[in-house]
Amino acid sequence: MTNANISDVAALAKVSVTTVSRVLNESASVSHKTRTKVKEAIETLNYKRSDLARGLRINETKTIGVIVSNILNPFFTRMVRGIEDVSQNYNYNIVLCNTDEQPEKERKCLDMLLSKNVDGLIIAGTGGMNDYTRLENGFPTVFVDRRPDDKYKKRFDTVLVDNINGSAEAVEHLIDSGYKRIGVIAGSNESTTGYERFLGYKKALKKRGIPEDESLIKYGNFLGNMAAQLTKELLEANCDSIFVTNNMIMLGVLEAVNKLGMRIPNDVGLVVFDDVEWMQYIQPSFTAVAQPTYQIGLTAMTVLMDRILNKNEEAPKEIVLPVSLIQRESSRKQN
Repeated sequence: MTNANISDVAALAKVSVTTVSRVLNESASVSHKTRTKVKEAIETLNYKRSDLARGLRINETKTIGVIVSNILNPFFTRMVRGIEDVSQNYNYNIVLCNTDEQPEKERKCLDMLLSKNVDGLIIAGTGGMNDYTRLENGFPTVFVDRRPDDKYKKRFDTVLVDNINGSAEAVEHLIDSGYKRIGVIAGSNESTTGYERFLGYKKALKKRGIPEDESLIKYGNFLGNMAAQLTKELLEANCDSIFVTNNMIMLGVLEAVNKLGMRIPNDVGLVVFDDVEWMQYIQPSFTAVAQPTYQIGLTAMTVLMDRILNKNEEAPKEIVLPVSLIQRESSRKQN
């Protein structure tokens, strides 16, 4: 028989629908004999319980909505893997949305996920323009990679990395390597990630007594589609090294450097905030700030499941994970 329902199982086992439900939910109040009869009926009818229908009856769908800004970015790919590995342990499913760093797309994603009655949300937001007021009344939500706007400060759990100190260490490394005119291509200052990495750049210059030079500071976005032109402008300003604030921007930097026939690190040194696996294998290999991307996803999902399953009502917390600078060939200044 196909498309059997719970009433068919109850009729074949000669028990009530309530009893079948108790067996399905592994209730201890059903005798071994009755449980065996029900399981045999389930097997005979090839009955498949609808988790969605069950979830809707108890206001639970066992589904988590995940919103990221660019799924093509390896950072988010690995982060989502961490989320999924935890979700599978709890038999939860993931619905993934991509915003392309566009606030309007993020709003549409949020509307869609809430309309589907997801049990919780993990969000890498697009910046300070979105309204999260409807999530403030205890809806399980964790922000990753970026904080929401300051008006939501301490209202949501967040999982971040140490952007400021990680960036400062990267820039100081360039200074220690002998570079004098260090440029930066920053991501959008609308996101806390972009703003903090730029602050790290400024922190390093200030610590070493190097004045800021506006011609060496370029603002782009984390999609990287402005990076090639910005790199060209930096090199025209006699920049001898570049601090690149994410791996997607790095692709545009490489495009410009190659078109200009320049060599790394002979003509320009590079350090990137993001260590993608291929960076260690190319020639020259890239000096990079490594983020615990998988751990970000794993931590965020663990925090979220605690909110959902344990009804954790403690004050929201901010978790900041450490980063590490991996020194390779792209920042070794040639004499």
